[in-house]
Amino acid sequence: MAEHDLWAPWYDLIQTGLPGEAEFYVYEAALRRVPTLELGCGTGRIAIPMAMSGVDVTGLDNSPAMLELCAEKLVCVAPVKGRLRLAEADMRAFRLRRKFGLIVMPYRAFMHCLTPDEQLACLHCVREHLAEGGECILNVWAATPGALGPLRGQARGGRLRKMGTHTATRGRATLTHYADTWRDYHTQLLHETHRVVEKSAGGRVRLDERMTLTRAWITPREMAHLAARAGFRVRAVHGSFDGEPFGPESTEMIWRLEA
Repeated sequence: MAEHDLWAPWYDLIQTGLPGEAEFYVYEAALRRVPTLELGCGTGRIAIPMAMSGVDVTGLDNSPAMLELCAEKLVCVAPVKGRLRLAEADMRAFRLRRKFGLIVMPYRAFMHCLTPDEQLACLHCVREHLAEGGECILNVWAATPGALGPLRGQARGGRLRKMGTHTATRGRATLTHYADTWRDYHTQLLHETHRVVEKSAGGRVRLDERMTLTRAWITPREMAHLAARAGFRVRAVHGSFDGEPFGPESTEMIWRLEA
């Protein structure tokens, strides 16, 4: 089972993306109107609007449950101006037998590659699937010392912080989300524990599920080194989805890579 399979039923409720992110990636794809590959497409939050804008999109994910939801959502908005094909595969080792003018990894998907070997494997796959003159765009968290410092160096066991409550099942239930994050400086990994509790309108617990998530943080220098080793030229690094240059106060790194 893929790590995100357990997330699928409520992923869209509690993981809504970053401000301006979806608009940024959909605009970049619509501007080019070239075959586009999204790695880590999940339930189609970005891939479906790309297809609706007239783009020929391939969405790749290693979670069958997430891809099944994506397909269901696509049916709900059909017909679309473009096209969306779905592929179940690992972003670190995939072969699609076609090339793309644009390859994107939104919502910090690249951080799911947990080691330098996995990161390089992913970038090599991207390089092999990028058409001549094409571009890869990905964003990762800018993990500053100030942001990492407050995170604990070990798990707190069962103690989770309430993150929010959402309306679920067409308004007939509520879903409360709890989470905890701790960091491992030695491996540069962020370890997350999540819990979702769904209650009926009468307060009866329908579901109580725990999930985990592990991601790697990457420094600007490391990312530049990885890009160079994979054969990319860095076109630009932005610090926001508005196109601002990356700097010390940025909380996001948006990398534009060319073959």
